[in-house]
Amino acid sequence: MSKKRVFLICYYFPPLGGAGVGRPLTLYKYLPQFGYECEVLTVKAVAYRYYEPELLAGLDDSHIYRSGSHDPQRLMYLFGMRKVKDTVIARGKKISDRFFPDPKIGWVKSAQKLGRILCENKNYHGIISTSPPISSHLVAMKLSHEFKLPWVADFRDFWTSYKAEDWFEEPRKIKKAQKLLQEITERATKVTVVNRAIKEYLKRGIVIPNSYDEDRVKKWLCPTDTNNFVIGILGTIDHLTPVEPLFKLLALFREKYPDLYLMIKLIQVGNITLKDFDSLLKKYKLSDKVQIYGRKNREETIHILSDTHLLYMGLSMQYGVGAGRIYDMLASGRPLLAFVPSHGVVNDLIEESNNGFRFDEAIFDGACQYLYRQLVKFKEKKLTINPLPSYADKYSSSNMVQQFIAVLDNLKQ
Repeated sequence: MSKKRVFLICYYFPPLGGAGVGRPLTLYKYLPQFGYECEVLTVKAVAYRYYEPELLAGLDDSHIYRSGSHDPQRLMYLFGMRKVKDTVIARGKKISDRFFPDPKIGWVKSAQKLGRILCENKNYHGIISTSPPISSHLVAMKLSHEFKLPWVADFRDFWTSYKAEDWFEEPRKIKKAQKLLQEITERATKVTVVNRAIKEYLKRGIVIPNSYDEDRVKKWLCPTDTNNFVIGILGTIDHLTPVEPLFKLLALFREKYPDLYLMIKLIQVGNITLKDFDSLLKKYKLSDKVQIYGRKNREETIHILSDTHLLYMGLSMQYGVGAGRIYDMLASGRPLLAFVPSHGVVNDLIEESNNGFRFDEAIFDGACQYLYRQLVKFKEKKLTINPLPSYADKYSSSNMVQQFIAVLDNLKQ
């Protein structure tokens, strides 16, 4: 039986790295295992913060099509720039205000041109476009209309990490953005979202959570360091993923339980774009406690963090709707200590797994007591870590793809 063919439109795709490539890469990698051939339309090489070409190792790249673009990052690449510095990213919002719906609008016409050629010569079952950037939906909306193809609009975030009304400052642009979101969600055959917060924002959507790569997470091991209670900090540290709550908590813990505090060690893996990170370490007298690794590839990250006994996650209380790393953290089997909103997806996952503690400014004492209980169990050699726990099974890459298949199977051409 021949496979149905799906056309996946996404700007962010390997060799580009980071959290944004995980969902489309998972679809490309696993859809063929379930009867769907996946072809990708993405952008040619652009200047970017970091690259992960190894994510394509062992995969057939003959179904990946790359179009030109006139967006800023593509133009920077053509002028010889390869890596975009964090300082440039920090100024991105001001630059973004000059474009609508986003700076990737310069990719849309080129992507539509190549997409039109592909649609004319392929027998696609349907189109999936995933955002950010919103511009990817503009490509799909045009092709879906021209070729009468059913279209799934997938939202990995609101507009960016922010809602449209929080991203734009001018009332005119806010209204324009809200109108565009309404047009996308009404014209799409189906809308999928990564969590219920985005569904509530869009007033529509089938919730399909992100996932962990089941091949990669098999590399999680039990910790070998038996002398230190190791807390891992995974992922980018910036204003949306605050680390100060953990530092503040550890300072409180030091006051209450100085003997147990001596057993604590911190290891950090991921980008640090927070300018005052070092000053925060000094402020809370933690400089001698932290081993900073910085950004590592995904397999090396798991290798390093396999020596942890607990993982920390911080998310902005205003915008913290979730982060892709949470699913890798679940698969690790480690307890999660999370400074996150009480109404968010991370809180739900902690409650569901019954293996962690969520806190905010009002319940630092409760977090301190939770950490105390973990340290006591560790000291008494009663703390057990079981990688790949059963509660994480539902968030495997295969399970995520099967949820998309359920949507695809019900598309009507």
